[in-house]
Amino acid sequence: MNTTTNTTGPTQLREVAPVSTLSRFERWAPVAGIAFVVLMVVGSMLVSNVPSPDAPRAEIVGYLADGDRQMSNIVGAYLWVIGSLAFLWFLIRLRNDLRRAEGGRGTLSNLAFGAGVAFSAVWTVAAATFAAVPYAVTLRDANVTDTDLVRVLPPLGRLELLLGGGFSGILVLLAASAIILRTAVLPRWLGGLAIVAAIALLFDAVYLTIFPFWGWVFIASVVMLVRRGHRPQSADAMHEVA
Repeated sequence: MNTTTNTTGPTQLREVAPVSTLSRFERWAPVAGIAFVVLMVVGSMLVSNVPSPDAPRAEIVGYLADGDRQMSNIVGAYLWVIGSLAFLWFLIRLRNDLRRAEGGRGTLSNLAFGAGVAFSAVWTVAAATFAAVPYAVTLRDANVTDTDLVRVLPPLGRLELLLGGGFSGILVLLAASAIILRTAVLPRWLGGLAIVAAIALLFDAVYLTIFPFWGWVFIASVVMLVRRGHRPQSADAMHEVA
């Protein structure tokens, strides 16, 4: 009688936790993250080319007659919108990586994803706010003579970014850092850097506070590219290995 026992059982399965390959869509998501940062930086330089709120009336009147300058504002707004869409692509990859590592109900990874969607939506709304006057004057031939619109709308766009974009970005960073530090799904130093960036976003210093978020996304995208092609192990797989 053959008494050979079958060794292919739960014990053997726990010894192996294969790393799956990423889909093509996920592999290229970090490139979208880098594109997001580039588009936002270039778009910001174009969108912000407007008179300051305390500019003399003559300067604002000159701006309303400067079609080239207004067209650059419109181009910058479109770059912001395209960048926001690129960020969503990156965000899907980030959420998937965090979700696999977190396990369970994926509370933190879902929080990061939801906050990231809000971040993208706020930037789209802010782009429309910045481009409202240039679009009306340049592309719709509106006879805008109220200089207060130029004084108020760009600051309103900045306020939308600082409040909606800034606090949404903080949630993305803190939720991601909690999972990264606990599971090492990405290098733990990246989780620590996310906390530093989140703290920086709390301080409004000459409207430069969004740059820590852009910097973190850029660095995270580079890290993902370096690790491209490998899907992080799920929480269950990591427990089995342990």
